[in-house]
Amino acid sequence: MKKILFVLLICTAVACTKDSNKTLISKKWVIESVTVTPALKMGNKTSENYIELSGPESCVANLSLSFAADSTYMAGSNGALCDIMADGRVKTWKRDGNQIILSGAPGAPLLFDGKKLTQTTITEQDGKTYTFVYKYKAK
Repeated sequence: MKKILFVLLICTAVACTKDSNKTLISKKWVIESVTVTPALKMGNKTSENYIELSGPESCVANLSLSFAADSTYMAGSNGALCDIMADGRVKTWKRDGNQIILSGAPGAPLLFDGKKLTQTTITEQDGKTYTFVYKYKAK
């Protein structure tokens, strides 16, 4: 009986992983919000809402991710001058539990909860350390 329960548990875990991978691959993931702490000053504005600071036509306001079953992904944006960010290299992704590790940013994995992707990056600017939290939603 214990062996049957163990096998059933393993099968369920594998099925759930495949289902969430299917969800990840079948959707385009678009930026929902970018929060920066502490609040950042750009021009005459100070805010924790990085998209608001950058403007609706900025690259960050139009970020998107698309994952393929062959473990490649595309990151893009349709904002002004955003094509400059594209380097033409094939980018890969791999999954480790609820983490999605991107070859383009291996030190900042995305966390996937089945419905949203969240990525945290830390940047230093003018002697201050800023934490950016990017949240993507499925489209």
